[in-house]
Amino acid sequence: MTDQARRPSPLRDLNEYDQYVIDTFAREDEALQWIQAEADRNDMPKISLRPDEARTLQILIKAIGARKVLEIGTLAGYSGTWIARALPADGKLITLEKSSKHAAVARASFEKAGVSSKITLIEGAALDSLKKVESEAPFDLIFIDADRATYPTYLRWINEDNHLRLNGVLVVHNAFAGGRIATPESADDHGMSALQQELAKGHHFEASIIGVGDGTLFAVRVR
Repeated sequence: MTDQARRPSPLRDLNEYDQYVIDTFAREDEALQWIQAEADRNDMPKISLRPDEARTLQILIKAIGARKVLEIGTLAGYSGTWIARALPADGKLITLEKSSKHAAVARASFEKAGVSSKITLIEGAALDSLKKVESEAPFDLIFIDADRATYPTYLRWINEDNHLRLNGVLVVHNAFAGGRIATPESADDHGMSALQQELAKGHHFEASIIGVGDGTLFAVRVR
């Protein structure tokens, strides 16, 4: 495995068990390594999913038989590639990206990985883009990895008009907010905390966090 394939989380180094999971179940192929290298070449934030996190997301997508997925926060297209590969041949990923620079890198990534036919990338502020995708709802799974301060607003949108199907799954990256979730400091931290506190009320979802990397929140819509 190359050094790029072992790219550590910006939040903590991989331990031996993390690396074992990656080596055994989540090895990056040439396309995925290319995407990470392309993100580095374009000076993009090193905040994408780790391979073990991405593999967990893939398994979940397959387990619920997801055919239509919404991603908020495309970045370089790394997570989108893992998601698209988990979808059936007629599956669809709609991914939203604010930055035109990031969107251009992601489009190249999807071409490199051979998954472009499954993906629709929409550029612009997510709150505006969400209005454009409402006709595609309900989604089977929604993955959020974006500006955390806005997460409570995203959750309200998800709960409106059943934009996520019953028994569909909401997945949120960086659930521990860099270790600050219990004592939030920034607007992003408070946004993540507010999202989790709302989910914990159990009005629409049953939720918990898997402690891989910086934590991944999984919530099933139950009503």
